[in-house]
Amino acid sequence: MVKFSYLQLIWFFGLVILVFGIQVYYRRFQRKAMAEFAGSDLHGKLLENSRPSRIRRKQQLMLWALIFIGIALIGPKVGKKLTEVKRKGVDIIIAFDTSISMNAEDIKPNRLMRAKYETGKFISMLRGDRIGLVAFAGISYLQCPLTLDYSAAKLFLDVIDTGVISTQGTAIADAIGTALSAFKSKEKKHKVIIVISDGEDHEGDIETAIAKAKEAGAVIYSVGVGTLTGTTIPMINEKTSEFEFKRDRANRVVTTALEESTLREIASLSGGKYYNLSTDAGVFGKIYNEILQMEQKDIRSHEYSDYHERYQIFLVIGLAFLMLSLLSSEKQKGKSESEE
Repeated sequence: MVKFSYLQLIWFFGLVILVFGIQVYYRRFQRKAMAEFAGSDLHGKLLENSRPSRIRRKQQLMLWALIFIGIALIGPKVGKKLTEVKRKGVDIIIAFDTSISMNAEDIKPNRLMRAKYETGKFISMLRGDRIGLVAFAGISYLQCPLTLDYSAAKLFLDVIDTGVISTQGTAIADAIGTALSAFKSKEKKHKVIIVISDGEDHEGDIETAIAKAKEAGAVIYSVGVGTLTGTTIPMINEKTSEFEFKRDRANRVVTTALEESTLREIASLSGGKYYNLSTDAGVFGKIYNEILQMEQKDIRSHEYSDYHERYQIFLVIGLAFLMLSLLSSEKQKGKSESEE
């Protein structure tokens, strides 16, 4: 397993590309300028002690020197041993409402984008907890299985959008069921579900879903997204590709407002809490503090350890290429020099 200590220095390879571009431009410019200045008759005589192949080789050596020095700069390290790592934490599933009402802009930039931004910060807080993602609208599905790879979880988070589920609605009960299925442990504890929704038009038997969650030992926190006054729902017309607001069958503009009652019920009956993202920017920090107070379990994972720095090899090779480039000559030795 290879990882890099200073990946932020990857910009150095942009310098390598720039040097390569300058070399190509310089060779073309030199040939053109020489042809214009000397003409075809003198061109060969002026370059009789110089070999283009030697010039190219010198430039190539310089490029290879920069490449290997660049690799050394970003600090490659090799992990030799795959070991079992134990952490303390809980399993957390975050269920995202992706119904079209989450495009409403009563929270900037819109409900879903704000929820994703805050969730990204929440994932960055985690230390040993496993995280998973569920997307739901009229139906639900597991977007990201439980994982300790927070970078991967954020990648799955990025692709959550109101277009990922074509069946519209707000099937919170189904989302809770999908989240419960994602928990592999049969222990009736160490399980957290965070439901993020505007709470509108919920479908399914919420009471039954909550009962199953309590039976599995899962605590549900609900996060309301949106304002109580509500607003219109922007959307793109699929036929005309024009921006418009959602309308009902009577062609009236639809407005959407946060419905807190169902979200409050889910949280209170499962032993969790309800939070309003519109009025409290520190929602996820508070949820995480609640989670830290819960009983933690051992979570095992296998990771590479015993990393050793390997930049020295690349640095030595780079310096060797650099020395060869500096010592190599662009000109051919004359006959008189070779005879001496």
